[in-house]
Amino acid sequence: MPEGNITVISTDTRPQTSLGSAWLFINRIAGGCDKSHQHAQLRALLEKLGIEMRELNSPQQLSAQWHDDSITRPDFIISVGGDGTAAMIAGLTAGQVPIAIYPAGTENVLAKYLQIPTDFDAFAAMLTQRQVRHFDAGKCGERTFMLMLSAGFEAEVVHQVHAQRDGHLSKFNYVLPTFGLMRSYAYPKIELDIELEDGTRTQTIGYWVFVFNFPRYALGLELTPNARPDDGLLDVCVLTQKGFWATNTYICSLLSGNLSTRSDTTYYRARSLKIHCDEGALPLQTDGDPAGFTDVTVSVQPGYLPLIVPATKKPG
Repeated sequence: MPEGNITVISTDTRPQTSLGSAWLFINRIAGGCDKSHQHAQLRALLEKLGIEMRELNSPQQLSAQWHDDSITRPDFIISVGGDGTAAMIAGLTAGQVPIAIYPAGTENVLAKYLQIPTDFDAFAAMLTQRQVRHFDAGKCGERTFMLMLSAGFEAEVVHQVHAQRDGHLSKFNYVLPTFGLMRSYAYPKIELDIELEDGTRTQTIGYWVFVFNFPRYALGLELTPNARPDDGLLDVCVLTQKGFWATNTYICSLLSGNLSTRSDTTYYRARSLKIHCDEGALPLQTDGDPAGFTDVTVSVQPGYLPLIVPATKKPG
């Protein structure tokens, strides 16, 4: 795998004579266009594989069936949607059942990082082999996230886009809100109280805050390239300048890959952190979806995520 730095906490690789039962969770508005034909192909694939299937289409439906003692829980869940869809499933099922992601969202950051296929034959092979790897997850209040959290400008864009959402979203839906907000955003000061890797605490302030579990970000960019999803820690990136020109230079630095070299960018490896804003409730986003407002405590859940991933080659 080119990404190459993933350490397996536990792996369950077993040839399947019977693939058992699965819940197929389809987020019908994920991605930038209607994908009903793709959904039909997935249903046909599961039927061909002999998987006993139950289809779900809303978080409320998933929660109700998960807590219904009369319904047998599945051997695994297939998440058809984006990063936020899979994170929602992990949170509602408390990390108790393996999740197979079929990438159908706008960015599909996690699926790209793990090289999860969209080709149906390759996806069928992944389900048949069913190799499970356990990764860390983040916790923002009561909300589980897999990839990242942000507070500040970028989170405000996500809130605005989703407030106007009427169906599918593409990357272009974010362009106008981003440029519009660059001139009007007030850049409230964000205060952080961070529990560091060694258990000590430190306090800092900034105007943008990013908390990463996996190193990847939208468009394949990396704000914290050293983040690992299996180290029991979160990687925190704090940008300490504000305003229109600072935002432009941060974006240019990110695109050119030298954000980490700037003196106005600070990094921490954290067990947990508290995010506070004196100037009012500040929007938060996790995995590309709105995630409420400050104040909030963010923490790591080691080994929480059981994800079905493509089988690795045997040594030699």
